[in-house]
Amino acid sequence: MEYKPKYVRSSIVKELFTYEGTKIRMSSEAKPLVFQYLDKKVEEAVKDLIAKLPTKSKGDHKGELKRITILPEDLEQKPQQ
Repeated sequence: MEYKPKYVRSSIVKELFTYEGTKIRMSSEAKPLVFQYLDKKVEEAVKDLIAKLPTKSKGDHKGELKRITILPEDLEQKPQQ
């Protein structure tokens, strides 16, 4: 199965696959599945970021985004209660 990554660069991602200094190899059969998995996770993470953006709460435009810029505070973790 041939899979062309959409969001991740295969040459850069390969550097991430280390465990306590040992490089983790991927079989040729596993590579497309790994990149497909990573693409899915990146897409989910972007959707989560967009969901954190403030939305309008009243009127005809309820639910629409108030702003379309991701700010540093959108990435900050809020304390859990």
